[in-house]
Amino acid sequence: MRTRQVLVWGLIVVGIVVAAVVGSRRVDQGLPLDPASPGPNGTKALVDTLRDLGVEVSVSSELPTGQGTALLLADDLTQERRARLLDWVRQGGTLVVADPGSPVTRLQPAGDTRIGLIQADLEPHCALAVTRDVRRVSAPGAVVFRVPAGAQACFPRGSGSWMVAEPVGAGTVVRLGGTSALVNQEIGTADNAVLVVDLLSPGPGLGVTVLRPPAPGGGSKGLGALIAPRVKFALLQLLVAFLLLALWRSRRLGRPVTEPTAVRIPGSELVVAVGNLLQRARHRGQAAALLSGDLRRTLAERLGLPATAPAEQVADTASARTGIERERVLAALEPSMPRDEAELVALGQAIDTIRTEVVSAHGAG
Repeated sequence: MRTRQVLVWGLIVVGIVVAAVVGSRRVDQGLPLDPASPGPNGTKALVDTLRDLGVEVSVSSELPTGQGTALLLADDLTQERRARLLDWVRQGGTLVVADPGSPVTRLQPAGDTRIGLIQADLEPHCALAVTRDVRRVSAPGAVVFRVPAGAQACFPRGSGSWMVAEPVGAGTVVRLGGTSALVNQEIGTADNAVLVVDLLSPGPGLGVTVLRPPAPGGGSKGLGALIAPRVKFALLQLLVAFLLLALWRSRRLGRPVTEPTAVRIPGSELVVAVGNLLQRARHRGQAAALLSGDLRRTLAERLGLPATAPAEQVADTASARTGIERERVLAALEPSMPRDEAELVALGQAIDTIRTEVVSAHGAG
């Protein structure tokens, strides 16, 4: 019960924190990566820069048609739409993918852009024309890819590169290790704006299509796809640890341990012991009633009568089945008040004799 209460209160606290974070966002900041958002994580500055330079920019959720360049900020495409987008590339289009987790092409992450704990700028170190005027790029928190055969790589860091250009048919797919260099708060840093303009500016008469990123909760990925592989691995480890703990606590190795059992005292002996106590306390009437009541219950059980059978019925049945005189049995079942200790002792002896005779006779029968 306590664990359930803690869980309920934990969910309430998480809900309050999420509501506070979502509610604290200003309306004019928009959504992350939104081409219409002027917030720090929006991409409005990218669109406005291209338009100021005379580039025709179209922001749409529809796939591009004709020649030109397309920018995919977040890949929420279905397999069917992704295949159509690659067909467009094969016909001569240029696709810039800023989502490092996109399966548009098969690239393996090789690390990130940090040098230890420092977010250092990246230098081109490549011969691609789009990097001719770029000295360095700031891409904090981005990843670098392993460079496959036949691809051109720029902005290396460690064993990978932040930008990889792969030929696909008559077109090109340019993979970026993240969107951090494209958002409003970073596009004016280093030579990010120069790279964006040179990378996304198509030839004369061609336009740029910015594929609108999905709203929060509007993507096509399921909950399992949103969980990072390392988190899944950690949850699997916790599950294995719990199963091992349950197995260790539930299994008892070795021989069974016997526990001492309580000593069982026959009911008649208990009644006699209580009668002795009443006798010592000089409660002769209570002792006599206790002894006779125990005799009536014992005889009723042996003779197959209900426990509430009256004394007369018990005496009649006992006399008929065992041959004991009815008056003798009835005197033991309904004794008179003993006048002294001797009469109480005599009553106890008579009761014990009748009990023995009935039990013996019933057992022999």
